[in-house]
Amino acid sequence: MKIPYVVSTNTRNAYRTSQFMQESTGEATRKIVAENFEWDDNFSPAPLTYHAALSLSKIFHRINPLNVILRKDRDILMDLYPADVPLKFSVPLIKDEQYWKRALAANFPSRVELGITFWKGKYLSACLQDYLENVKPDIFLEDEAVELASLVSPYIFQLGLNQLQIIRQPTPPIPDENAIEDTCVFSVPKLYDHIPLEPVLRKLYNLQEISLVFGLNNLGSDYLPRYFEFSIKDCESLCRGLEYLYNLKIFRINRSNLDCSKAKIILQNLVKKESIEELDFNHCKIGDYGMKALGGFIYVHKNVKRIRIANNRFKEVGVAGIAYALQMHPAAPIELLDFSLNPMSLQCATIFAAAFVRCKEKPQTLIVNSCGFKGASAEKIVGLLSLNRGLTRLDMAANDLSGEAETTLISALERNRNILSIDLRKTHISDNTQAKVNELLERNKALIGVEREPSEEIPPLYLNEPEYLIWEYNPNNPDYIPGRYPERVPEV
Repeated sequence: MKIPYVVSTNTRNAYRTSQFMQESTGEATRKIVAENFEWDDNFSPAPLTYHAALSLSKIFHRINPLNVILRKDRDILMDLYPADVPLKFSVPLIKDEQYWKRALAANFPSRVELGITFWKGKYLSACLQDYLENVKPDIFLEDEAVELASLVSPYIFQLGLNQLQIIRQPTPPIPDENAIEDTCVFSVPKLYDHIPLEPVLRKLYNLQEISLVFGLNNLGSDYLPRYFEFSIKDCESLCRGLEYLYNLKIFRINRSNLDCSKAKIILQNLVKKESIEELDFNHCKIGDYGMKALGGFIYVHKNVKRIRIANNRFKEVGVAGIAYALQMHPAAPIELLDFSLNPMSLQCATIFAAAFVRCKEKPQTLIVNSCGFKGASAEKIVGLLSLNRGLTRLDMAANDLSGEAETTLISALERNRNILSIDLRKTHISDNTQAKVNELLERNKALIGVEREPSEEIPPLYLNEPEYLIWEYNPNNPDYIPGRYPERVPEV
Protein backbone atom coordinates (compact mmCIF):
# COMPACT_ATOMS: atom_id res chain seq x y z
CA MET A 1 0.00 0.00 0.00
CA LYS A 2 2.79 2.41 0.85
CA ILE A 3 4.62 2.07 -2.48
CA PRO A 4 2.04 3.92 -4.61
CA TYR A 5 2.27 6.88 -2.21
CA VAL A 6 5.99 6.90 -1.45
CA VAL A 7 6.92 6.47 -5.12
CA SER A 8 5.02 9.12 -7.05
CA THR A 9 2.86 8.26 -10.05
CA ASN A 10 5.05 10.36 -12.36
CA THR A 11 8.15 8.42 -11.31
CA ARG A 12 6.43 5.08 -11.86
CA ASN A 13 5.21 6.16 -15.30
CA ALA A 14 8.68 7.39 -16.27
CA TYR A 15 10.37 4.10 -15.40
CA ARG A 16 7.57 1.79 -16.55
CA THR A 17 8.53 -0.63 -19.33
CA SER A 18 7.06 0.49 -22.62
CA GLN A 19 4.48 -1.64 -24.42
CA PHE A 20 6.93 -2.23 -27.26
CA MET A 21 9.53 -3.65 -24.87
CA GLN A 22 6.98 -5.81 -23.08
CA GLU A 23 6.11 -7.50 -26.36
CA SER A 24 9.75 -8.11 -27.30
CA THR A 25 11.21 -11.63 -27.27
CA GLY A 26 13.28 -11.12 -24.11
CA GLU A 27 10.52 -9.52 -22.05
CA ALA A 28 7.50 -11.54 -23.15
CA THR A 29 8.74 -14.75 -21.47
CA ARG A 30 9.71 -13.10 -18.22
CA LYS A 31 7.79 -14.60 -15.27
CA ILE A 32 8.78 -12.16 -12.53
CA VAL A 33 7.90 -8.52 -13.20
CA ALA A 34 9.44 -6.63 -10.29
CA GLU A 35 8.13 -3.20 -11.37
CA ASN A 36 4.50 -4.36 -11.36
CA PHE A 37 3.08 -3.52 -7.93
CA GLU A 38 -0.38 -4.87 -8.79
CA TRP A 39 0.74 -8.32 -9.91
CA ASP A 40 -1.46 -10.13 -7.40
CA ASP A 41 -4.70 -8.30 -8.22
CA ASN A 42 -7.39 -10.77 -9.27
CA PHE A 43 -4.83 -13.55 -8.87
CA SER A 44 -5.29 -14.73 -5.31
CA PRO A 45 -8.02 -14.17 -2.71
CA ALA A 46 -7.60 -11.31 -0.28
CA PRO A 47 -6.01 -12.23 3.06
CA LEU A 48 -8.04 -12.38 6.26
CA THR A 49 -6.37 -9.19 7.48
CA TYR A 50 -7.98 -7.34 4.59
CA HIS A 51 -11.44 -8.63 5.48
CA ALA A 52 -10.85 -7.74 9.13
CA ALA A 53 -9.78 -4.24 8.14
CA LEU A 54 -12.85 -3.94 5.91
CA SER A 55 -15.11 -4.76 8.85
CA LEU A 56 -13.27 -2.35 11.15
CA SER A 57 -13.56 0.46 8.61
CA LYS A 58 -17.34 0.35 8.90
CA ILE A 59 -17.45 0.83 12.67
CA PHE A 60 -14.76 3.44 13.22
CA HIS A 61 -17.18 5.55 15.27
CA ARG A 62 -17.34 2.67 17.83
CA ILE A 63 -13.91 1.03 17.65
CA ASN A 64 -10.60 2.78 17.06
CA PRO A 65 -7.96 0.11 16.30
CA LEU A 66 -5.23 2.43 14.97
CA ASN A 67 -3.04 2.30 18.08
CA VAL A 68 -3.15 -1.50 18.56
CA ILE A 69 -2.57 -2.89 15.06
CA LEU A 70 0.52 -3.19 12.87
CA ARG A 71 1.63 -0.39 10.57
CA LYS A 72 0.87 -2.34 7.40
CA ASP A 73 -2.68 -3.03 8.58
CA ARG A 74 -3.08 0.61 9.51
CA ASP A 75 -2.11 1.57 5.98
CA ILE A 76 -4.81 -0.75 4.63
CA LEU A 77 -7.38 0.87 6.91
CA MET A 78 -6.49 4.33 5.61
CA ASP A 79 -7.57 3.21 2.14
CA LEU A 80 -10.76 1.57 3.39
CA TYR A 81 -12.13 4.25 5.71
CA PRO A 82 -15.00 6.13 4.04
CA ALA A 83 -14.33 9.77 3.22
CA ASP A 84 -17.42 10.90 5.14
CA VAL A 85 -16.37 9.82 8.65
CA PRO A 86 -17.77 12.47 11.07
CA LEU A 87 -15.14 15.06 11.90
CA LYS A 88 -15.51 14.58 15.64
CA PHE A 89 -14.13 11.04 15.19
CA SER A 90 -11.68 11.48 12.31
CA VAL A 91 -9.96 14.75 13.29
CA PRO A 92 -8.44 13.69 16.64
CA LEU A 93 -7.62 10.11 15.60
CA ILE A 94 -6.62 9.99 11.92
CA LYS A 95 -3.24 11.52 11.11
CA ASP A 96 -2.45 9.82 7.81
CA GLU A 97 -2.19 12.45 5.06
CA GLN A 98 -3.30 10.04 2.35
CA TYR A 99 -6.72 9.69 3.97
CA TRP A 100 -7.21 13.47 4.06
CA LYS A 101 -6.09 13.80 0.46
CA ARG A 102 -8.69 11.22 -0.55
CA ALA A 103 -11.35 12.92 1.58
CA LEU A 104 -10.67 16.29 -0.11
CA ALA A 105 -10.96 14.72 -3.57
CA ALA A 106 -14.19 12.90 -2.62
CA ASN A 107 -16.03 15.71 -0.81
CA PHE A 108 -14.74 18.71 -2.77
CA PRO A 109 -14.00 17.41 -6.29
CA SER A 110 -14.15 20.90 -7.83
CA ARG A 111 -11.14 22.12 -5.85
CA VAL A 112 -7.92 21.85 -7.82
CA GLU A 113 -5.03 22.34 -5.42
CA LEU A 114 -1.34 22.35 -6.25
CA GLY A 115 1.69 22.17 -4.02
CA ILE A 116 -0.16 21.07 -0.90
CA THR A 117 1.93 19.39 1.77
CA PHE A 118 -0.59 19.43 4.64
CA TRP A 119 -3.78 17.80 3.32
CA LYS A 120 -5.47 17.57 6.70
CA GLY A 121 -5.38 21.31 7.21
CA LYS A 122 -6.57 21.94 3.65
CA TYR A 123 -9.51 19.58 4.00
CA LEU A 124 -10.60 20.95 7.37
CA SER A 125 -10.30 24.51 6.07
CA ALA A 126 -12.55 23.53 3.15
CA CYS A 127 -15.10 22.02 5.57
CA LEU A 128 -15.23 25.17 7.70
CA GLN A 129 -15.43 27.35 4.60
CA ASP A 130 -18.31 25.31 3.18
CA TYR A 131 -20.20 25.59 6.46
CA LEU A 132 -19.74 29.35 6.85
CA GLU A 133 -20.51 30.11 3.19
CA ASN A 134 -23.83 28.25 3.11
CA VAL A 135 -25.26 28.62 6.62
CA LYS A 136 -28.34 30.82 6.77
CA PRO A 137 -27.97 33.81 9.12
CA ASP A 138 -31.60 33.50 10.23
CA ILE A 139 -31.05 29.97 11.62
CA PHE A 140 -27.38 30.31 12.52
CA LEU A 141 -26.48 28.28 15.62
CA GLU A 142 -23.51 29.88 17.32
CA ASP A 143 -22.77 26.84 19.51
CA GLU A 144 -22.57 24.59 16.45
CA ALA A 145 -20.18 26.96 14.67
CA VAL A 146 -17.98 27.32 17.76
CA GLU A 147 -17.82 23.54 18.16
CA LEU A 148 -16.70 23.08 14.56
CA ALA A 149 -14.14 25.90 14.82
CA SER A 150 -12.70 24.49 18.05
CA LEU A 151 -12.38 21.05 16.47
CA VAL A 152 -10.45 22.19 13.39
CA SER A 153 -8.54 25.17 14.84
CA PRO A 154 -5.20 23.37 15.54
CA TYR A 155 -4.89 22.43 11.85
CA ILE A 156 -6.10 25.56 10.03
CA PHE A 157 -3.67 28.26 8.95
CA GLN A 158 -5.65 29.74 6.07
CA LEU A 159 -9.36 30.56 5.70
CA GLY A 160 -11.05 31.94 2.60
CA LEU A 161 -14.76 32.77 2.35
CA ASN A 162 -15.90 33.42 -1.22
CA GLN A 163 -19.43 34.33 -0.19
CA LEU A 164 -21.54 35.04 2.89
CA GLN A 165 -25.30 34.66 3.08
CA ILE A 166 -27.25 37.82 3.84
CA ILE A 167 -29.89 38.07 6.55
CA ARG A 168 -33.55 38.09 5.55
CA GLN A 169 -34.80 41.61 4.80
CA PRO A 170 -37.69 43.07 6.83
CA THR A 171 -41.05 43.35 5.10
CA PRO A 172 -43.10 46.54 5.13
CA PRO A 173 -45.70 46.82 7.90
CA ILE A 174 -49.42 46.45 7.18
CA PRO A 175 -50.73 49.89 6.21
CA ASP A 176 -53.08 51.58 8.69
CA GLU A 177 -55.75 53.92 7.36
CA ASN A 178 -55.48 56.19 10.43
CA ALA A 179 -51.66 56.41 10.42
CA ILE A 180 -49.41 58.18 8.03
CA GLU A 181 -46.55 55.76 7.39
CA ASP A 182 -44.15 55.16 4.58
CA THR A 183 -44.76 51.56 3.54
CA CYS A 184 -42.77 51.63 0.31
CA VAL A 185 -40.47 48.61 -0.02
CA PHE A 186 -37.58 50.82 -1.06
CA SER A 187 -37.99 53.06 2.00
CA VAL A 188 -37.76 50.28 4.57
CA PRO A 189 -34.45 50.48 6.50
CA LYS A 190 -32.20 47.85 5.00
CA LEU A 191 -30.18 45.45 7.14
CA TYR A 192 -27.07 43.97 5.61
CA ASP A 193 -25.95 41.84 8.54
CA HIS A 194 -24.31 38.47 7.95
CA ILE A 195 -23.46 35.72 10.41
CA PRO A 196 -21.28 37.00 13.29
CA LEU A 197 -17.68 36.05 12.58
CA GLU A 198 -16.42 36.84 16.09
CA PRO A 199 -17.25 33.48 17.81
CA VAL A 200 -15.63 31.55 14.94
CA LEU A 201 -12.49 33.63 14.52
CA ARG A 202 -11.66 33.76 18.20
CA LYS A 203 -11.20 29.96 18.15
CA LEU A 204 -8.85 29.89 15.12
CA TYR A 205 -5.72 30.79 17.04
CA ASN A 206 -3.33 29.43 14.37
CA LEU A 207 -4.84 31.42 11.50
CA GLN A 208 -2.25 33.29 9.40
CA GLU A 209 -4.30 34.30 6.36
CA ILE A 210 -7.95 35.29 5.98
CA SER A 211 -9.82 36.26 2.79
CA LEU A 212 -13.41 37.53 2.85
CA VAL A 213 -16.02 38.36 0.22
CA PHE A 214 -19.26 39.90 1.48
CA GLY A 215 -21.45 38.82 -1.40
CA LEU A 216 -23.18 35.92 -3.13
CA ASN A 217 -22.04 33.76 -6.04
CA ASN A 218 -23.93 32.40 -9.04
CA LEU A 219 -26.85 34.83 -8.74
CA GLY A 220 -27.63 35.02 -12.45
CA SER A 221 -30.78 37.05 -13.04
CA ASP A 222 -31.41 37.33 -9.28
CA TYR A 223 -28.59 39.87 -8.85
CA LEU A 224 -29.26 42.77 -6.52
CA PRO A 225 -26.69 45.36 -5.38
CA ARG A 226 -27.62 44.84 -1.72
CA TYR A 227 -26.30 41.26 -1.84
CA PHE A 228 -22.79 42.74 -1.74
CA GLU A 229 -23.42 45.20 1.07
CA PHE A 230 -22.38 44.73 4.67
CA SER A 231 -22.97 46.80 7.74
CA ILE A 232 -20.92 48.44 10.47
CA LYS A 233 -22.06 45.62 12.77
CA ASP A 234 -20.38 43.12 10.45
CA CYS A 235 -17.17 45.15 10.69
CA GLU A 236 -17.35 45.33 14.46
CA SER A 237 -17.95 41.59 14.80
CA LEU A 238 -15.07 40.89 12.42
CA CYS A 239 -12.72 43.21 14.34
CA ARG A 240 -13.58 41.64 17.69
CA GLY A 241 -12.66 38.26 16.24
CA LEU A 242 -9.41 39.58 14.77
CA GLU A 243 -8.20 40.51 18.25
CA TYR A 244 -7.64 36.80 18.98
CA LEU A 245 -5.63 36.09 15.81
CA TYR A 246 -2.15 36.68 17.13
CA ASN A 247 -0.40 35.12 14.11
CA LEU A 248 -2.38 36.85 11.34
CA LYS A 249 -0.14 37.94 8.44
CA ILE A 250 -2.45 38.43 5.44
CA PHE A 251 -5.85 40.13 5.54
CA ARG A 252 -8.09 40.39 2.46
CA ILE A 253 -11.52 41.81 1.71
CA ASN A 254 -12.32 41.72 -2.02
CA ARG A 255 -15.36 42.40 -4.19
CA SER A 256 -17.35 43.94 -1.35
CA ASN A 257 -18.92 47.23 -0.36
CA LEU A 258 -15.93 48.24 1.76
CA ASP A 259 -16.22 52.01 1.89
CA CYS A 260 -14.24 54.64 3.81
CA SER A 261 -15.99 54.35 7.17
CA LYS A 262 -15.76 50.56 7.26
CA ALA A 263 -12.13 50.63 6.10
CA LYS A 264 -11.25 53.04 8.91
CA ILE A 265 -12.84 50.76 11.55
CA ILE A 266 -10.91 47.74 10.25
CA LEU A 267 -7.61 49.61 10.00
CA GLN A 268 -7.99 50.98 13.53
CA ASN A 269 -8.14 47.42 14.83
CA LEU A 270 -5.46 45.98 12.55
CA VAL A 271 -2.92 48.64 13.41
CA LYS A 272 -2.51 47.01 16.83
CA LYS A 273 -1.41 43.73 15.26
CA GLU A 274 2.28 43.85 14.49
CA SER A 275 2.16 40.50 12.67
CA ILE A 276 0.27 41.94 9.67
CA GLU A 277 2.38 41.85 6.49
CA GLU A 278 -0.18 42.24 3.69
CA LEU A 279 -3.43 44.17 3.21
CA ASP A 280 -5.57 43.41 0.16
CA PHE A 281 -8.62 45.61 -0.52
CA ASN A 282 -8.95 44.99 -4.27
CA HIS A 283 -12.27 45.69 -6.01
CA CYS A 284 -13.91 47.62 -3.17
CA LYS A 285 -15.21 51.19 -2.75
CA ILE A 286 -12.52 52.93 -0.71
CA GLY A 287 -12.40 56.68 -1.39
CA ASP A 288 -10.09 59.50 -0.36
CA TYR A 289 -11.07 59.41 3.31
CA GLY A 290 -10.33 55.70 3.56
CA MET A 291 -7.03 56.12 1.70
CA LYS A 292 -5.92 58.77 4.17
CA ALA A 293 -6.67 56.26 6.94
CA LEU A 294 -4.59 53.68 5.06
CA GLY A 295 -1.77 56.21 4.82
CA GLY A 296 -1.92 56.65 8.57
CA PHE A 297 -1.80 52.88 8.96
CA ILE A 298 1.38 52.72 6.84
CA TYR A 299 2.94 55.53 8.85
CA VAL A 300 2.20 53.91 12.23
CA HIS A 301 2.61 50.20 11.45
CA LYS A 302 6.09 48.69 11.56
CA ASN A 303 5.82 45.47 9.55
CA VAL A 304 3.28 45.79 6.72
CA LYS A 305 5.04 45.02 3.42
CA ARG A 306 2.38 44.65 0.71
CA ILE A 307 -0.59 46.93 -0.01
CA ARG A 308 -3.10 46.01 -2.73
CA ILE A 309 -5.86 48.55 -3.45
CA ALA A 310 -6.71 47.90 -7.09
CA ASN A 311 -10.05 49.10 -8.48
CA ASN A 312 -11.24 51.48 -5.76
CA ARG A 313 -12.65 55.03 -5.81
CA PHE A 314 -9.94 57.33 -4.48
CA LYS A 315 -8.48 60.32 -6.32
CA GLU A 316 -5.80 62.96 -5.72
CA VAL A 317 -6.39 63.34 -1.97
CA GLY A 318 -6.13 59.60 -1.40
CA VAL A 319 -2.94 59.34 -3.45
CA ALA A 320 -1.46 62.23 -1.49
CA GLY A 321 -2.20 60.41 1.79
CA ILE A 322 -0.31 57.30 0.67
CA ALA A 323 2.52 59.37 -0.80
CA TYR A 324 2.93 61.32 2.43
CA ALA A 325 3.11 58.11 4.50
CA LEU A 326 5.74 56.59 2.21
CA GLN A 327 8.08 59.53 2.77
CA MET A 328 7.92 59.44 6.56
CA HIS A 329 10.74 57.99 8.67
CA PRO A 330 10.29 55.63 10.29
CA ALA A 331 7.41 54.00 8.45
CA ALA A 332 6.35 50.54 7.34
CA PRO A 333 8.90 48.71 5.13
CA ILE A 334 6.60 48.66 2.10
CA GLU A 335 7.79 46.27 -0.61
CA LEU A 336 4.80 46.26 -2.97
CA LEU A 337 2.09 48.77 -3.92
CA ASP A 338 -0.71 47.79 -6.30
CA PHE A 339 -2.78 50.74 -7.60
CA SER A 340 -4.10 48.99 -10.73
CA LEU A 341 -7.46 49.89 -12.32
CA ASN A 342 -7.67 53.25 -10.50
CA PRO A 343 -8.01 56.11 -13.03
CA MET A 344 -5.36 58.70 -12.15
CA SER A 345 -5.07 62.28 -13.32
CA LEU A 346 -2.00 64.35 -14.07
CA GLN A 347 -2.03 65.62 -10.49
CA CYS A 348 -1.99 62.03 -9.16
CA ALA A 349 1.01 61.28 -11.37
CA THR A 350 2.72 64.43 -10.11
CA ILE A 351 2.18 63.43 -6.47
CA PHE A 352 3.46 59.93 -7.23
CA ALA A 353 6.59 61.28 -8.92
CA ALA A 354 7.38 63.62 -6.03
CA ALA A 355 6.95 60.82 -3.48
CA PHE A 356 8.93 58.15 -5.30
CA VAL A 357 11.82 60.48 -6.07
CA ARG A 358 12.17 61.09 -2.34
CA CYS A 359 11.73 57.40 -1.41
CA LYS A 360 15.12 55.94 -2.22
CA GLU A 361 14.52 52.47 -0.73
CA LYS A 362 10.81 51.59 -0.82
CA PRO A 363 8.78 50.14 -2.33
CA GLN A 364 10.56 47.62 -4.53
CA THR A 365 7.47 46.87 -6.67
CA LEU A 366 4.97 49.38 -8.08
CA ILE A 367 1.95 48.12 -10.04
CA VAL A 368 -0.08 50.76 -11.90
CA ASN A 369 -1.67 48.69 -14.65
CA SER A 370 -4.57 50.31 -16.52
CA CYS A 371 -4.53 53.59 -14.61
CA GLY A 372 -5.11 55.85 -17.62
CA PHE A 373 -1.61 57.32 -17.78
CA LYS A 374 -0.88 59.08 -21.05
CA GLY A 375 1.08 62.06 -22.28
CA ALA A 376 2.52 64.14 -19.42
CA SER A 377 1.26 61.78 -16.68
CA ALA A 378 2.93 58.81 -18.37
CA GLU A 379 6.18 60.78 -18.65
CA LYS A 380 6.13 61.47 -14.94
CA ILE A 381 5.69 57.83 -13.96
CA VAL A 382 8.42 56.47 -16.22
CA GLY A 383 10.63 59.47 -15.48
CA LEU A 384 10.80 58.73 -11.77
CA LEU A 385 13.12 55.81 -12.64
CA SER A 386 15.86 58.33 -13.36
CA LEU A 387 16.19 59.24 -9.67
CA ASN A 388 14.48 56.47 -7.71
CA ARG A 389 16.81 53.61 -6.80
CA GLY A 390 14.42 51.50 -4.73
CA LEU A 391 12.18 50.10 -7.48
CA THR A 392 13.17 46.77 -8.98
CA ARG A 393 9.84 46.08 -10.70
CA LEU A 394 7.43 48.46 -12.43
CA ASP A 395 4.18 47.21 -14.03
CA MET A 396 2.56 49.73 -16.40
CA ALA A 397 0.52 47.49 -18.68
CA ALA A 398 -2.53 48.93 -20.47
CA ASN A 399 -1.35 52.57 -20.27
CA ASP A 400 -0.44 54.83 -23.17
CA LEU A 401 3.32 55.41 -23.30
CA SER A 402 3.55 56.47 -26.93
CA GLY A 403 5.25 59.68 -27.96
CA GLU A 404 7.47 61.60 -25.55
CA ALA A 405 6.98 59.02 -22.81
CA GLU A 406 9.03 56.52 -24.84
CA THR A 407 11.99 58.91 -24.99
CA THR A 408 11.69 59.64 -21.29
CA LEU A 409 11.51 55.92 -20.50
CA ILE A 410 14.74 55.13 -22.37
CA SER A 411 16.52 58.14 -20.87
CA ALA A 412 15.48 57.12 -17.34
CA LEU A 413 16.47 53.48 -17.82
CA GLU A 414 19.92 54.45 -19.06
CA ARG A 415 20.57 56.09 -15.68
CA ASN A 416 18.83 53.49 -13.53
CA ARG A 417 20.87 50.33 -12.98
CA ASN A 418 18.62 48.75 -10.33
CA ILE A 419 15.33 48.16 -12.14
CA LEU A 420 15.04 44.51 -13.20
CA SER A 421 11.51 44.11 -14.59
CA ILE A 422 9.10 46.41 -16.46
CA ASP A 423 5.74 45.25 -17.78
CA LEU A 424 4.96 47.26 -20.92
CA ARG A 425 2.20 45.18 -22.49
CA LYS A 426 -0.48 47.12 -24.38
CA THR A 427 1.35 50.43 -23.90
CA HIS A 428 1.57 51.34 -27.63
CA ILE A 429 5.35 51.55 -27.64
CA SER A 430 7.37 50.69 -30.74
CA ASP A 431 9.32 47.49 -31.24
CA ASN A 432 12.59 49.43 -31.18
CA THR A 433 11.72 50.91 -27.78
CA GLN A 434 10.80 47.48 -26.42
CA ALA A 435 14.07 46.03 -27.71
CA LYS A 436 16.05 48.87 -26.10
CA VAL A 437 14.20 48.35 -22.80
CA ASN A 438 14.99 44.63 -22.87
CA GLU A 439 18.64 45.40 -23.55
CA LEU A 440 18.88 47.80 -20.60
CA LEU A 441 17.13 45.34 -18.29
CA GLU A 442 19.59 42.61 -19.25
CA ARG A 443 22.41 45.05 -18.46
CA ASN A 444 20.95 45.63 -14.99
CA LYS A 445 20.52 41.90 -14.34
CA ALA A 446 24.17 41.35 -15.23
CA LEU A 447 25.16 43.94 -12.60
CA ILE A 448 23.51 42.07 -9.71
CA GLY A 449 26.14 41.52 -7.03
CA VAL A 450 28.71 43.75 -8.78
CA GLU A 451 30.10 46.61 -6.69
CA ARG A 452 29.62 50.00 -8.28
CA GLU A 453 30.92 53.45 -7.61
CA PRO A 454 28.52 55.67 -5.64
CA SER A 455 28.86 58.41 -8.24
CA GLU A 456 27.23 56.19 -10.85
CA GLU A 457 24.06 55.75 -8.80
CA ILE A 458 22.66 59.29 -8.90
CA PRO A 459 24.32 61.87 -11.20
CA PRO A 460 24.80 65.36 -9.72
CA LEU A 461 22.27 67.16 -11.98
CA TYR A 462 22.52 70.32 -9.89
CA LEU A 463 20.85 68.66 -6.89
CA ASN A 464 22.72 70.97 -4.51
CA GLU A 465 21.18 74.12 -5.91
CA PRO A 466 18.02 75.30 -4.06
CA GLU A 467 16.09 76.37 -7.17
CA TYR A 468 16.51 72.93 -8.72
CA LEU A 469 15.47 71.22 -5.50
CA ILE A 470 12.25 73.24 -5.56
CA TRP A 471 11.72 72.34 -9.21
CA GLU A 472 12.33 68.66 -8.59
CA TYR A 473 10.37 68.00 -5.39
CA ASN A 474 7.37 70.32 -5.78
CA PRO A 475 4.38 67.94 -6.09
CA ASN A 476 2.15 70.74 -7.43
CA ASN A 477 4.40 71.52 -10.37
CA PRO A 478 2.60 69.99 -13.39
CA ASP A 479 5.56 70.72 -15.70
CA TYR A 480 8.04 68.70 -13.70
CA ILE A 481 9.26 65.39 -15.10
CA PRO A 482 11.76 63.51 -12.90
CA GLY A 483 15.25 63.71 -14.33
CA ARG A 484 14.40 66.52 -16.77
CA TYR A 485 15.41 69.98 -15.62
CA PRO A 486 14.90 73.47 -17.00
CA GLU A 487 17.69 75.35 -18.64
CA ARG A 488 20.09 76.92 -16.19
CA VAL A 489 20.05 80.70 -15.96
CA PRO A 490 23.62 81.94 -15.49
CA GLU A 491 24.16 83.95 -12.36
CA VAL A 492 25.28 87.53 -12.87
